[in-house]
Amino acid sequence: MSYPTAKVFIDNKEAGMTPYKNVTLKPAEVEIRLEARGSQWVKKVELKNNVNTVVNWEFGDSDKESGGYLLFMEKTGDEKRSGLMVSANPDKASVAIDGEIKGFTPMRMDDIGQGDKQVAITFPGYKNINLYVKALVGYQLVIEARMVEEKVGQTQTAELELEIEPPEEMTGGGEEVKIKETETGWLRVREASSSASREIMRVKPGETYELLDEGNSWYKIRLDEEITGWISARYADKLL
Repeated sequence: MSYPTAKVFIDNKEAGMTPYKNVTLKPAEVEIRLEARGSQWVKKVELKNNVNTVVNWEFGDSDKESGGYLLFMEKTGDEKRSGLMVSANPDKASVAIDGEIKGFTPMRMDDIGQGDKQVAITFPGYKNINLYVKALVGYQLVIEARMVEEKVGQTQTAELELEIEPPEEMTGGGEEVKIKETETGWLRVREASSSASREIMRVKPGETYELLDEGNSWYKIRLDEEITGWISARYADKLL
């Protein structure tokens, strides 16, 4: 996944555009390259059987403004525990699991329990990275993150736009969108129209929501009377 849409290369061969998914690759070390805005992200990753490797990258106007994460799993052989290892740039970022701070990067935990977990990586002056993952016994989740500096000017502008948003736009009665089927069975709702923005909720295929705004391949929807968020337009249809 990337923002904006990027070309995907695997071992120097063009494979498609983001969002991109391939379940036919064989276990091996491969070089993955993303290209967008005249910039690129390149990394060699070890693909393994029955394990998804996730890349989520945001291309900014400069190298400092670009960042994201790589997520994969490693087999540990410990059939009673599920581990976690997190590294981040900048270093000493705090890591919270289900809202409770567990340590600072680089960090490793031998056991975080099994099941769905929310992992949040935060550092003052940088955008938060929030992930929803599933911990499995016998495996260690590995997260390699590069955080993006927060632009104070952009944040203030977003707050001002929210404060002066015309009441008419928020009162409803306009178009609606219906969530399409997804690979995961749910769709992330984000705080802003960016794949690197904080996830605030998840919606399910078949559900319909009021459409408030749209732009740059994103839809802004109303979740309830007080909460709004952005979803990828790729996974929603406008209703007539």
